[in-house]
Amino acid sequence: MTNLRHPFTVDTQQFVAEGESVAMRKLLVSIQVSIVVALWVLLTAVVAVAQCKPGEPVEYRAQSWPEKWEVGTCVKELPGGKQVLVREKPSQFYPEGFERAYALADVRPARTVPEEPPRNDNRAKPDRADEAKPLDEPNDNGPANAPGGPAMSQQDILSFLKQRLGDGDPFMNPKREQVLQQLREDILKRGVNFHYVSIGDFVNQLGKFGALSNVTAALNENFGAPAKRNELFGKWLFSKVGAPGNPMYAKSGGALTISANGTYVWDTGSGIVRGSWRNATAEEMGGVDKGGEGIVLLKGKGGWDWIAARRDEEGPAGKGIKLHNLPDHSLRERGTRG
Repeated sequence: MTNLRHPFTVDTQQFVAEGESVAMRKLLVSIQVSIVVALWVLLTAVVAVAQCKPGEPVEYRAQSWPEKWEVGTCVKELPGGKQVLVREKPSQFYPEGFERAYALADVRPARTVPEEPPRNDNRAKPDRADEAKPLDEPNDNGPANAPGGPAMSQQDILSFLKQRLGDGDPFMNPKREQVLQQLREDILKRGVNFHYVSIGDFVNQLGKFGALSNVTAALNENFGAPAKRNELFGKWLFSKVGAPGNPMYAKSGGALTISANGTYVWDTGSGIVRGSWRNATAEEMGGVDKGGEGIVLLKGKGGWDWIAARRDEEGPAGKGIKLHNLPDHSLRERGTRG
Protein backbone atom coordinates (compact mmCIF):
# COMPACT_ATOMS: atom_id res chain seq x y z
CA MET A 1 0.00 0.00 0.00
CA THR A 2 1.38 3.36 -1.01
CA ASN A 3 2.44 5.59 1.91
CA LEU A 4 0.65 8.85 1.21
CA ARG A 5 1.66 12.01 3.04
CA HIS A 6 -0.88 14.63 3.90
CA PRO A 7 -0.01 17.89 2.07
CA PHE A 8 0.12 19.78 5.37
CA THR A 9 2.27 17.23 7.19
CA VAL A 10 5.56 18.67 8.53
CA ASP A 11 8.75 16.69 8.05
CA THR A 12 10.03 16.93 11.62
CA GLN A 13 13.50 15.61 10.88
CA GLN A 14 14.02 18.05 8.03
CA PHE A 15 12.78 20.95 10.19
CA VAL A 16 15.14 20.03 13.03
CA ALA A 17 18.07 19.66 10.63
CA GLU A 18 17.39 23.05 9.06
CA GLY A 19 17.04 24.63 12.51
CA GLU A 20 20.33 23.15 13.61
CA SER A 21 21.96 24.45 10.42
CA VAL A 22 20.70 28.00 11.04
CA ALA A 23 21.79 27.88 14.66
CA MET A 24 25.22 26.63 13.62
CA ARG A 25 25.60 29.44 11.07
CA LYS A 26 24.64 32.02 13.72
CA LEU A 27 27.15 30.49 16.13
CA LEU A 28 29.93 30.62 13.53
CA VAL A 29 29.12 34.24 12.70
CA SER A 30 29.14 35.11 16.41
CA ILE A 31 32.53 33.42 16.85
CA GLN A 32 33.94 35.27 13.83
CA VAL A 33 32.72 38.62 15.16
CA SER A 34 34.21 37.88 18.58
CA ILE A 35 37.56 37.04 17.01
CA VAL A 36 37.56 40.26 14.96
CA VAL A 37 36.70 42.33 18.05
CA ALA A 38 39.39 40.61 20.11
CA LEU A 39 41.98 41.20 17.39
CA TRP A 40 40.96 44.85 17.11
CA VAL A 41 41.29 45.36 20.87
CA LEU A 42 44.68 43.62 20.86
CA LEU A 43 45.88 45.71 17.91
CA THR A 44 44.67 48.92 19.61
CA ALA A 45 46.54 47.95 22.79
CA VAL A 46 49.75 47.16 20.89
CA VAL A 47 49.58 50.45 18.97
CA ALA A 48 48.84 52.44 22.16
CA VAL A 49 51.81 50.91 23.96
CA ALA A 50 54.08 51.42 20.94
CA GLN A 51 53.06 55.07 20.68
CA CYS A 52 53.62 55.78 24.37
CA LYS A 53 57.34 56.45 24.40
CA PRO A 54 58.63 57.99 27.66
CA GLY A 55 59.00 61.73 27.36
CA GLU A 56 56.97 62.08 24.15
CA PRO A 57 53.58 63.84 23.87
CA VAL A 58 50.39 61.75 23.78
CA GLU A 59 46.68 62.50 23.96
CA TYR A 60 44.65 61.10 26.84
CA ARG A 61 40.86 60.89 27.20
CA ALA A 62 40.20 63.52 29.85
CA GLN A 63 36.42 63.27 29.58
CA SER A 64 34.16 60.53 28.20
CA TRP A 65 30.97 62.50 27.51
CA PRO A 66 31.15 64.76 25.75
CA GLU A 67 34.41 63.22 24.63
CA LYS A 68 37.44 65.41 25.30
CA TRP A 69 41.11 64.68 24.69
CA GLU A 70 44.03 66.60 26.17
CA VAL A 71 47.74 66.57 25.36
CA GLY A 72 50.06 65.18 28.02
CA THR A 73 53.39 63.38 28.25
CA CYS A 74 53.99 59.65 28.31
CA VAL A 75 55.92 58.64 31.44
CA LYS A 76 56.09 54.85 31.04
CA GLU A 77 54.15 51.66 30.43
CA LEU A 78 52.95 50.10 33.68
CA PRO A 79 53.59 46.44 34.59
CA GLY A 80 51.07 44.07 33.01
CA GLY A 81 50.88 46.01 29.76
CA LYS A 82 47.28 47.17 30.29
CA GLN A 83 47.92 50.75 31.40
CA VAL A 84 50.33 53.59 30.75
CA LEU A 85 51.34 56.37 33.11
CA VAL A 86 50.62 59.82 31.65
CA ARG A 87 51.64 63.21 32.96
CA GLU A 88 48.58 65.38 32.40
CA LYS A 89 48.72 68.98 31.25
CA PRO A 90 49.65 71.53 33.96
CA SER A 91 46.84 72.89 36.11
CA GLN A 92 46.42 75.39 38.93
CA PHE A 93 46.86 72.70 41.57
CA TYR A 94 49.46 70.62 39.71
CA PRO A 95 51.69 73.10 37.86
CA GLU A 96 54.00 70.31 36.75
CA GLY A 97 51.11 68.11 35.63
CA PHE A 98 49.45 65.30 37.61
CA GLU A 99 50.55 61.76 36.78
CA ARG A 100 47.70 59.30 36.28
CA ALA A 101 47.38 55.73 34.97
CA TYR A 102 45.24 55.39 31.83
CA ALA A 103 43.86 52.31 30.07
CA LEU A 104 45.38 51.74 26.63
CA ALA A 105 42.08 52.59 24.93
CA ASP A 106 42.19 56.05 26.55
CA VAL A 107 45.61 56.99 25.15
CA ARG A 108 46.50 57.76 21.55
CA PRO A 109 49.35 59.41 19.62
CA ALA A 110 49.38 63.20 19.84
CA ARG A 111 47.88 64.92 16.82
CA THR A 112 50.31 66.69 14.51
CA VAL A 113 47.92 69.63 14.34
CA PRO A 114 46.54 70.52 17.80
CA GLU A 115 43.09 71.95 18.08
CA GLU A 116 42.98 75.71 18.28
CA PRO A 117 41.88 76.98 21.71
CA PRO A 118 38.19 77.97 21.68
CA ARG A 119 37.39 81.64 21.42
CA ASN A 120 35.07 83.25 23.90
CA ASP A 121 35.15 87.01 24.00
CA ASN A 122 32.77 87.04 26.97
CA ARG A 123 35.00 84.96 29.22
CA ALA A 124 36.04 86.43 32.53
CA LYS A 125 39.52 87.93 32.52
CA PRO A 126 41.89 86.80 35.29
CA ASP A 127 42.73 89.39 37.89
CA ARG A 128 46.42 89.59 36.99
CA ALA A 129 48.64 92.52 36.15
CA ASP A 130 50.31 90.67 33.27
CA GLU A 131 46.91 89.90 31.69
CA ALA A 132 45.54 93.41 31.97
CA LYS A 133 46.20 94.02 28.28
CA PRO A 134 46.18 91.62 25.31
CA LEU A 135 49.98 91.47 25.00
CA ASP A 136 52.86 92.89 26.95
CA GLU A 137 55.25 95.37 25.38
CA PRO A 138 58.21 94.11 23.33
CA ASN A 139 61.43 93.64 25.24
CA ASP A 140 63.84 96.39 24.14
CA ASN A 141 66.91 94.78 25.69
CA GLY A 142 67.82 92.61 22.73
CA PRO A 143 66.53 90.55 19.77
CA ALA A 144 64.26 87.59 20.42
CA ASN A 145 66.88 85.06 19.34
CA ALA A 146 69.87 86.43 21.29
CA PRO A 147 71.38 83.45 23.19
CA GLY A 148 71.68 84.23 26.87
CA GLY A 149 69.88 87.55 26.39
CA PRO A 150 67.21 89.11 28.60
CA ALA A 151 64.03 87.28 29.60
CA MET A 152 61.61 86.96 26.69
CA SER A 153 58.31 88.82 26.63
CA GLN A 154 55.08 87.61 25.06
CA GLN A 155 55.71 89.87 22.06
CA ASP A 156 59.26 88.51 21.71
CA ILE A 157 57.87 84.99 21.44
CA LEU A 158 55.19 85.86 18.89
CA SER A 159 57.69 87.85 16.83
CA PHE A 160 60.10 84.89 16.89
CA LEU A 161 57.38 82.65 15.43
CA LYS A 162 56.10 85.18 12.90
CA GLN A 163 59.58 85.95 11.55
CA ARG A 164 60.25 82.25 10.91
CA LEU A 165 56.81 80.91 10.00
CA GLY A 166 55.26 83.99 8.36
CA ASP A 167 51.57 84.86 8.08
CA GLY A 168 50.56 81.79 6.09
CA ASP A 169 49.34 78.45 7.39
CA PRO A 170 52.09 77.37 9.82
CA PHE A 171 50.99 73.74 9.58
CA MET A 172 52.04 73.70 5.93
CA ASN A 173 55.53 74.87 6.80
CA PRO A 174 57.93 71.88 6.85
CA LYS A 175 60.17 73.68 9.38
CA ARG A 176 57.40 74.34 11.91
CA GLU A 177 58.47 71.72 14.47
CA GLN A 178 62.11 72.74 14.09
CA VAL A 179 61.19 76.39 14.72
CA LEU A 180 59.17 75.43 17.80
CA GLN A 181 62.13 73.46 19.14
CA GLN A 182 64.39 76.49 18.55
CA LEU A 183 61.93 78.65 20.47
CA ARG A 184 61.92 76.18 23.36
CA GLU A 185 65.72 76.28 23.50
CA ASP A 186 65.69 80.09 23.58
CA ILE A 187 63.15 80.06 26.41
CA LEU A 188 65.36 77.67 28.38
CA LYS A 189 68.40 79.90 27.79
CA ARG A 190 66.71 83.21 28.60
CA GLY A 191 63.56 82.61 30.66
CA VAL A 192 60.36 84.66 30.28
CA ASN A 193 59.22 87.85 32.02
CA PHE A 194 55.60 86.74 32.57
CA HIS A 195 53.73 83.92 34.30
CA TYR A 196 52.20 81.69 31.64
CA VAL A 197 48.45 81.02 31.94
CA SER A 198 46.37 78.96 29.51
CA ILE A 199 43.82 81.67 28.66
CA GLY A 200 44.01 85.09 27.05
CA ASP A 201 44.98 86.71 23.76
CA PHE A 202 48.58 85.53 23.98
CA VAL A 203 47.53 81.87 24.20
CA ASN A 204 45.09 82.32 21.31
CA GLN A 205 47.80 83.80 19.10
CA LEU A 206 50.30 81.16 20.19
CA GLY A 207 47.77 78.51 19.21
CA LYS A 208 47.63 79.86 15.66
CA PHE A 209 51.23 78.76 15.23
CA GLY A 210 50.40 75.31 16.56
CA ALA A 211 52.68 75.54 19.58
CA LEU A 212 53.28 72.08 21.03
CA SER A 213 53.54 71.02 24.65
CA ASN A 214 57.34 71.28 24.52
CA VAL A 215 56.91 75.08 24.16
CA THR A 216 54.07 75.54 26.65
CA ALA A 217 55.89 73.40 29.26
CA ALA A 218 58.98 75.60 28.88
CA LEU A 219 56.83 78.74 29.23
CA ASN A 220 55.23 77.33 32.37
CA GLU A 221 58.55 76.44 34.03
CA ASN A 222 60.88 79.33 33.19
CA PHE A 223 59.63 82.56 34.73
CA GLY A 224 62.54 84.88 35.43
CA ALA A 225 66.21 84.66 34.51
CA PRO A 226 67.73 81.15 34.31
CA ALA A 227 68.80 79.87 37.71
CA LYS A 228 72.31 79.79 39.07
CA ARG A 229 73.54 76.71 40.88
CA ASN A 230 74.18 78.53 44.15
CA GLU A 231 70.46 79.34 44.40
CA LEU A 232 69.93 75.67 45.26
CA PHE A 233 72.27 75.68 48.25
CA GLY A 234 70.79 75.68 51.75
CA LYS A 235 67.91 73.94 53.50
CA TRP A 236 64.59 72.96 51.87
CA LEU A 237 61.36 71.55 53.32
CA PHE A 238 59.31 69.20 51.14
CA SER A 239 55.85 68.11 50.08
CA LYS A 240 55.47 65.66 47.21
CA VAL A 241 53.39 65.03 44.11
CA GLY A 242 53.94 61.54 42.65
CA ALA A 243 52.23 58.72 40.81
CA PRO A 244 49.25 57.08 42.61
CA GLY A 245 49.97 53.46 43.41
CA ASN A 246 53.67 54.05 43.89
CA PRO A 247 54.78 52.86 47.36
CA MET A 248 56.43 56.24 48.02
CA TYR A 249 53.39 58.27 46.99
CA ALA A 250 51.81 58.64 50.43
CA LYS A 251 55.03 59.73 52.12
CA SER A 252 55.62 63.46 52.36
CA GLY A 253 57.62 65.93 54.37
CA GLY A 254 61.29 65.72 55.18
CA ALA A 255 64.09 68.17 54.58
CA LEU A 256 67.10 68.50 52.31
CA THR A 257 70.28 70.50 52.86
CA ILE A 258 72.54 71.07 49.85
CA SER A 259 76.05 72.32 50.57
CA ALA A 260 78.37 74.21 48.23
CA ASN A 261 81.16 71.68 48.92
CA GLY A 262 79.45 69.04 46.76
CA THR A 263 77.57 67.17 49.51
CA TYR A 264 73.98 66.92 50.71
CA VAL A 265 72.03 65.61 53.72
CA TRP A 266 68.49 64.39 53.07
CA ASP A 267 66.07 63.69 55.91
CA THR A 268 63.53 61.58 54.01
CA GLY A 269 61.14 61.17 56.93
CA SER A 270 62.12 57.51 57.26
CA GLY A 271 65.87 57.93 57.52
CA ILE A 272 68.88 60.13 56.78
CA VAL A 273 70.66 59.91 53.42
CA ARG A 274 74.08 61.53 53.04
CA GLY A 275 75.75 61.81 49.68
CA SER A 276 77.39 63.92 47.01
CA TRP A 277 76.09 65.83 44.02
CA ARG A 278 77.32 66.71 40.53
CA ASN A 279 76.36 69.37 38.02
CA ALA A 280 73.31 68.53 35.88
CA THR A 281 73.78 68.38 32.11
CA ALA A 282 71.78 70.56 29.69
CA GLU A 283 70.00 67.41 28.49
CA GLU A 284 68.98 66.51 32.05
CA MET A 285 67.73 70.05 32.65
CA GLY A 286 65.70 69.84 29.44
CA GLY A 287 64.05 66.72 30.84
CA VAL A 288 62.49 68.87 33.58
CA ASP A 289 61.73 71.74 31.14
CA LYS A 290 64.15 74.05 32.94
CA GLY A 291 66.92 76.31 31.74
CA GLY A 292 69.84 77.52 33.80
CA GLU A 293 71.95 75.41 36.13
CA GLY A 294 70.93 72.46 38.26
CA ILE A 295 72.50 69.60 40.17
CA VAL A 296 72.03 65.83 40.46
CA LEU A 297 71.90 64.26 43.93
CA LEU A 298 73.69 60.93 43.60
CA LYS A 299 72.13 57.83 45.22
CA GLY A 300 69.53 59.83 47.08
CA LYS A 301 66.13 58.89 48.45
CA GLY A 302 65.12 55.36 47.50
CA GLY A 303 68.53 54.76 45.93
CA TRP A 304 67.67 56.97 42.94
CA ASP A 305 69.67 59.82 41.47
CA TRP A 306 67.56 63.00 41.71
CA ILE A 307 67.84 66.16 39.60
CA ALA A 308 67.31 69.41 41.53
CA ALA A 309 66.21 72.62 39.81
CA ARG A 310 64.78 75.98 40.83
CA ARG A 311 61.00 76.35 40.90
CA ASP A 312 59.34 79.73 40.34
CA GLU A 313 55.56 79.63 40.14
CA GLU A 314 52.59 81.70 41.23
CA GLY A 315 51.20 81.53 44.74
CA PRO A 316 52.50 81.97 48.29
CA ALA A 317 54.69 78.86 48.05
CA GLY A 318 55.55 79.33 44.38
CA LYS A 319 59.27 79.90 44.81
CA GLY A 320 61.45 77.00 45.76
CA ILE A 321 63.08 73.84 44.45
CA LYS A 322 61.82 70.78 42.61
CA LEU A 323 63.26 67.27 42.46
CA HIS A 324 62.70 64.53 39.86
CA ASN A 325 64.11 61.03 40.09
CA LEU A 326 66.25 59.90 37.15
CA PRO A 327 65.93 58.61 34.57
CA ASP A 328 62.14 58.23 34.29
CA HIS A 329 60.85 61.23 36.33
CA SER A 330 58.16 59.03 37.91
CA LEU A 331 58.71 60.57 41.38
CA ARG A 332 58.62 64.31 42.09
CA GLU A 333 58.98 66.51 45.12
CA ARG A 334 58.53 70.24 45.61
CA GLY A 335 60.32 72.15 48.34
CA THR A 336 60.32 75.59 49.91
CA ARG A 337 62.94 77.33 52.01
CA GLY A 338 63.33 75.91 55.50
